[in-house]
Amino acid sequence: MLRQNFSSSASGVKALLGLASAAVLLGAITMTPALADIKIGFQVPLTGPAATDGKSAQIAGEMAVEDINAAGGVLGQKIQLVTYDDQAKSDQAIFTANKLIGEDGVKLVVNGSYSASGRAAAPVFQKAGVVMISAYGVHPDITRAGDFMFRLVHLGPPQGAATALYVSQTLKLKRISVITMDNDYGQATMDGFVEASKKYGIEVVNKYSYSLKDRQFGSIVASVKRDNPDGVYATGYFFTGGPLVAQLRAAGITVPIIGSQAFDSEKFIEIAGPAAEGTYIIDSFDRERKDEELQKFFAGFKQRAGYAPEGVAAITYSAFKLMADGIKRANSTEPAMVRDALAATKDFLLLEGNMNGFNSLHEIIMPIHVNEIKDGKFKPAGEINDLNAFAPPEK
Repeated sequence: MLRQNFSSSASGVKALLGLASAAVLLGAITMTPALADIKIGFQVPLTGPAATDGKSAQIAGEMAVEDINAAGGVLGQKIQLVTYDDQAKSDQAIFTANKLIGEDGVKLVVNGSYSASGRAAAPVFQKAGVVMISAYGVHPDITRAGDFMFRLVHLGPPQGAATALYVSQTLKLKRISVITMDNDYGQATMDGFVEASKKYGIEVVNKYSYSLKDRQFGSIVASVKRDNPDGVYATGYFFTGGPLVAQLRAAGITVPIIGSQAFDSEKFIEIAGPAAEGTYIIDSFDRERKDEELQKFFAGFKQRAGYAPEGVAAITYSAFKLMADGIKRANSTEPAMVRDALAATKDFLLLEGNMNGFNSLHEIIMPIHVNEIKDGKFKPAGEINDLNAFAPPEK
């Protein structure tokens, strides 16, 4: 009986040892590091007043990631998109930035939101050593937050300076009434225009401002009509620019209207209707450029969204492609190495055209394209190539 019990115990021990060996083997297999996805954080306004731009940015970002992954990913890994709605609000930008860092372990981010969001999130990412590309936020403080920050759209003041150059040398206008939205984007862009106007002999007849919520511009329109200017320069988004331009034209103001970069949307034409005709849009992009990737993007975006892509979408798509290219050139996902690779970028083809590179503050260097609305469509109206005339600051 004792022998039988011992034998049974011995068998049990062998069985346990066998299970232990299997467990060790399984553990060894499990602990073998798998090839993880590369996470890229994405802040985008999916709700709130900026949700229309946010939807376009989201679709473009998802398309970019799908295209990158379909081509084999980066460094043999797929891109995993980690998206948060920042509502284009500073507090939500900070909150979602901390979530991306703390909960998701993200080291690389594209901010596809407005200036207030990018400006608030930038110091958070900088402190954590996270690389951020601001797709279309134009406030100077975004890149001034530190060396991990990059911007893929022309800074607000250089946009304004380029506008002054175009107004003076191409449109040959001298007396301009200016209308600005009273947020970071509108004010920074208008400041650049007003400052450069002195250099080009442009008289700023009067300055007017409005809020993001405004859609009725009766008092401004009446004042502009009294100004009797040669032209009107307005900053704002398509959803403010559309009603503004419509009301200016309805009041009988027939002089050229020059709109800022955020007028660049099919929705602007839809809202303004026939009044959009003849409007110039600065820092737009050439939709007719014979480029296979651009035309593929146009077709794919329109099929998915139901409308043609605008500048916000094109810039956001390009931001993800550039981030992936930076990872590839760095041969690493380590933020410091990706930062250095991005900083060294030269002659990278964006959907918007060829990017020359970044300056020391990681501001984009490239020509500014202009469109004019003709027959309800965006038509190329020239390119501003004097890079020194709107060079971004170096500090």
